[in-house]
Amino acid sequence: MPAPAKLFLASSNTGKLREYSALAEKFSSPQSLEIGALSSFGALPPFSENAPTFAENAAGKALHYNRVTHEAVFADDSGLVVPALRGAPGVHSARYAGEHAGNAERIAKLLVEMR
Repeated sequence: MPAPAKLFLASSNTGKLREYSALAEKFSSPQSLEIGALSSFGALPPFSENAPTFAENAAGKALHYNRVTHEAVFADDSGLVVPALRGAPGVHSARYAGEHAGNAERIAKLLVEMR
């Protein structure tokens, strides 16, 4: 039996890794695909997510970490799109309330903006 193909997620989010691993198990042949985390992801040169769309940020991130690690890499980008705020915070969701803000601060800012 051939070794499974290895695909690495460009993220330190363990929840995302579990979700993608479950999808791989559900939709691929048994033992044909192995999803893993990039080792030392936090120590790798960061990718600046400054594209105008989620898709462009995800593609850019995957290509960046492929170049850095020479592994088969995939990535995602997500955020909250609020039609009442004309799509905000969108691709800026993680930095919506400031570079170092936590979820509580982002939620509080969103609620204020929605009022």
